[in-house]
Amino acid sequence: FAPNPIKIKTGNTITWINNDNTIHTVSSGKPNSQDAGQIFDSGLTSLISPSKSYSHKFTNPGEFSYFCRLHPNMVGTIEVEP
Repeated sequence: FAPNPIKIKTGNTITWINNDNTIHTVSSGKPNSQDAGQIFDSGLTSLISPSKSYSHKFTNPGEFSYFCRLHPNMVGTIEVEP
């Protein structure tokens, strides 16, 4: 989940590429929070295998936290500027 934080402009798309040797997810919010996965979520049914990717287009400005549902210590922040 690097770089962290990531700064982008509204309308940009971020693509997470799994360069690890194990599966991961990308879910908005923070681990164990009510809002987990509300904005974007690669989901547990669509795990990101090694060398695979997940993309999300950010259409609103703001600060967005994200994490891996399988490895909740993996966290990041996206700063979306207008």
